[in-house]
Amino acid sequence: MHSDTAVSPQGCLSAPRFGEFELDFQARELNRDGRRIRLQEQPFQVLVMLLGRAGKVVTREELRQKLWPSSVYVDFDHGLNNAIGRLREALGDVAATPRYIETLPRLGYRFIAPIADGRVPAGTHTNDECIEGPLEPGAAAPSSSAKEPRSRRRSVIAAAVIAALAVAAVLLIGPVLTSGPTEETPPATAGVEAPSIAVLPFDDMSATQDQAWFSDGITEEILSHLTRSGGLRVISRTSSFSFRGRPLDVREIGAKLDVTHVLEGSVRRSGDRIRITAQLIEVNSNSHVWSETYDHTVGDLFAVQDEIAVAVATALEVSLASGAPRSAPPASVEAYESLMRSEFFYDRRAPGDIDRSVKYLEEAVSIDPRYAKAWAALAGAYAMQAWNGHPAAAELRVRQGKAARKAVELDPNLAVAHARLGQYYLETAGRRRAEPQLRKAFALDPDEPLVAGYTCSIAVLRGELNEAIEVQRRVVARDPLSAADRINLGVLLLAAGRPDDAIVVFREMLELNPEVRSQAEVQIGRTLLLQQRYDQAHATFAHLPDGETRDYGLALLHRSPEHAAEADAALSRLSAGPGTTDNIRLAEVYAFRDMTNESFAALQEIRKKLEGDPVFASTHVLHLQLEMGVSPFLTALHSDPRWAALMADPG
Repeated sequence: MHSDTAVSPQGCLSAPRFGEFELDFQARELNRDGRRIRLQEQPFQVLVMLLGRAGKVVTREELRQKLWPSSVYVDFDHGLNNAIGRLREALGDVAATPRYIETLPRLGYRFIAPIADGRVPAGTHTNDECIEGPLEPGAAAPSSSAKEPRSRRRSVIAAAVIAALAVAAVLLIGPVLTSGPTEETPPATAGVEAPSIAVLPFDDMSATQDQAWFSDGITEEILSHLTRSGGLRVISRTSSFSFRGRPLDVREIGAKLDVTHVLEGSVRRSGDRIRITAQLIEVNSNSHVWSETYDHTVGDLFAVQDEIAVAVATALEVSLASGAPRSAPPASVEAYESLMRSEFFYDRRAPGDIDRSVKYLEEAVSIDPRYAKAWAALAGAYAMQAWNGHPAAAELRVRQGKAARKAVELDPNLAVAHARLGQYYLETAGRRRAEPQLRKAFALDPDEPLVAGYTCSIAVLRGELNEAIEVQRRVVARDPLSAADRINLGVLLLAAGRPDDAIVVFREMLELNPEVRSQAEVQIGRTLLLQQRYDQAHATFAHLPDGETRDYGLALLHRSPEHAAEADAALSRLSAGPGTTDNIRLAEVYAFRDMTNESFAALQEIRKKLEGDPVFASTHVLHLQLEMGVSPFLTALHSDPRWAALMADPG
């Protein structure tokens, strides 16, 4: 049975107990069987609010108003998720099977464990009576001279205590980027959640069921239109399309993506005629906000896509950015259809799909030589062909550069065109040629995934980890189910010396994507190691399958006396293995053991080997430099002149 008894540093429950924990208000610590666990300010304040309303829901809006009153919406989301994550870590709680803190998706949280009476002996506190009644925020404390009924004073004191414990408002997000517009979601009106939307892949309802490429293209274009609204958070294609064919209802999808609305629909094509049905659903109530059916010819497709996006934005009471630069539409529907076919294969990546994508893109630019978006996509497809070991890789590099330059020439306002040209320069001429193009791309569209990825990489190569983290946070907010994006964010946080933040992200990734357990466990083990939680790190690494990755983790544990011998044995196996000459793992272990010369020798050997391939020398070296730039185990090398030489622009 849950207790609504007040929790107060001055009342009878100054040390509430639940499970194996006791909370010490004054020290802001949890006591677990004599072991003290220090809580940071925001996790502590969240716990106080939850304990004060045990068994009842504390809404996200109540937490925002109390703890993050001046934060913008996206900052609050990150701050609260971070605080809950740290709190769960301290309690050893798991969101999927909670013992203490239950999540009510998009609504709030509830403390579900019983709270022990926790009375302290008489005379050990200043109050001469126990505080009984729930801790409800918002009431003002009476003056000391006020003569009020006993029950009234109890509730007022309780309210004053919770208010006093929850006064700090801290923004966890760092300085905003100066390299481009941030377009953060504006602050939500009190009690009103800012709108957000996931656009699910429209179903192919054609009689022959062979128009998935067409319906996917329509879906993606509507999604792209909606991203031009500064007041609407739009989930990216990767996360939204992950629900294709999965028997989940709208509420489940909304909870997984943390959105207020879902747009779904269908496309039926018969010859030159198309019927598009779209419906906007409010997640909480599972009710239709807007729906419409459009019967047109294929030639009207561009106008219909715009019309749907405007109708959705109107229903959500947000506006599309009319002044933002837009890519020019193709001169013909045939060119557009070829682009849609190519994107379907490029995204699917089955054997032979990249070659198919190139075929359709070359067809698109043949039909419409001024189609900038197709030229930009063709530059990316050529690069992928070359990277996959095509026998004409050198010639494909030349075609990649020509296609990227053509895209920028035809449409200087197309962000992805500048990103593809920046990519080409990065892979062939070095980052000094690439940076102007990538900065231009970011200024045009900071939420385009390709743009964000390269912007983040450049920031790492410049050593500007805070900027890289902010860019990556935007990516994760738009693509919450992407394991790769979350692991990149965690790695950046680890590189910036923020292991407490990083481990929250890695555990979120594992919770959302159980299929990447081994990747997550490696990163969690590295983080625990940097937190000097050696026994937990050892348990994590020892759980991995035998092999290089397991030996790498164990070899890093030499600073732990209990595991030093095992670490030395793992290093012997690692240094004798064939795979370590192609990655930086051995160099990391050497550097972490203060074996500086050995670490530099390993890194120099890797770079020399990578520079032996003239077609991909710059690409390979940049990848090595990115790994070096985010490695928390190589930081001791940064002041050595040999580090600067290894990080020099290959161009």
